[in-house]
Amino acid sequence: EVQQQINNATRMNRLHESPEEAGRAKVIETQLDSGVRAVLAELQGVNHSVYREIDPLYLPEVLALICRRNGRGEFHLALSSSIVALFATVNMKECILQERAHHAAIVAEHEA
Repeated sequence: EVQQQINNATRMNRLHESPEEAGRAKVIETQLDSGVRAVLAELQGVNHSVYREIDPLYLPEVLALICRRNGRGEFHLALSSSIVALFATVNMKECILQERAHHAAIVAEHEA
């Protein structure tokens, strides 16, 4: 299994013109698919979520990429693993103030 992963990485290096493109392709292929990620984690003896290491501000883009690349099933797995980090990026006080202003505008419109 380890040799297969080495062969896959080497193949990706040959398929792409730059190291950056090859690295991006390897991350997409290995880290954004929960099945492949689980196999690699087991091989390496790692037992934690990769989403904790991603800056929460980039998570929406990563989640969209997962959905486009691997479908909704993988998207839902990724979303459930990263939902707490996503909520950490929301300014709850500002959201509440915006909701209050929105509802006040609706009330004012009905009273007019």
